[in-house]
Amino acid sequence: MRPIYARLFALGLLTLIPAPLAAETMAEMTPDYVTWLDPSLHDAYGKLEIRRGTVEVPGGVYDLNLGDKYYAVTGPDAAWVLGTLWQNLPDPAIGAIVFQNGTSPIDESWALAVAYYADGHISDQEADEMDYDAIIQYRKDGDAAANQERLAAGLPEMETIGLTGTPGYDKASRTLHFSVLLRFMADGSEVLNANTWVLSRHGFVLMNVLGSADQAAEVDAAMPDLIRLVTLREGHRYEDFVPGIDTVADGGLSALLGGGVAQAGLLVLLLAFLKKGGFVLLALPFVWLKNLFGRKPPTV
Repeated sequence: MRPIYARLFALGLLTLIPAPLAAETMAEMTPDYVTWLDPSLHDAYGKLEIRRGTVEVPGGVYDLNLGDKYYAVTGPDAAWVLGTLWQNLPDPAIGAIVFQNGTSPIDESWALAVAYYADGHISDQEADEMDYDAIIQYRKDGDAAANQERLAAGLPEMETIGLTGTPGYDKASRTLHFSVLLRFMADGSEVLNANTWVLSRHGFVLMNVLGSADQAAEVDAAMPDLIRLVTLREGHRYEDFVPGIDTVADGGLSALLGGGVAQAGLLVLLLAFLKKGGFVLLALPFVWLKNLFGRKPPTV
């Protein structure tokens, strides 16, 4: 075959290769948002890319296996949802926000924020000795000091009510689950703080459910499925830890829960707690909130 014909033949073959499918967007999945979402947010919200199936989360540490129940937004899209749409304090560790199929970022359903913190390898030697009631009391005793920090950051005061669901550590999956109910002192409303830590070689993946107190039972039932969403990549798994070389975190499992030297990873200490849709977005003044959500959004 002459060179010119060979090149033309190769170009012809390229035309037969299907182009990569464009990612599904929020505008395609939930077109009704334009009828009630503040117009200033239309463009960015509509362009949010929907991730399904197995998702490679930016950062190279873990993947999400969403199956057929969930979808996610990742990277800059997740940061925009958390910081701009939901008006929470930004957190560069956020890699993804996971939603249930049939829900959206702006309705009353719960969502799952996923973040990775390389705070050092965490020993789980105390797993069989965890006293969760004592940890709750420790957190209650620390509410006053924590509220001073919240007020200084412009966040509302909160107090710890107590445990919800069954806390515990699973040695097989190296995951710690701990859920509490919190109360906003200004109006007495309650919020769910459901956390799961997936321990890794250099730190942990934090899975933080953002929802309301009346969703606690539903979230607790879904937690086994949620834990299985995260898969640490090779080289980042707990068993990949190299003693004497890798950094070890101060404190063990109880430190993650605020029962010892509190880790900085707890979103409840860093973020103004999300209340979506028909709830209250804490960081927003009432007038802006009214403009953003003129009426209760429909369930997708």
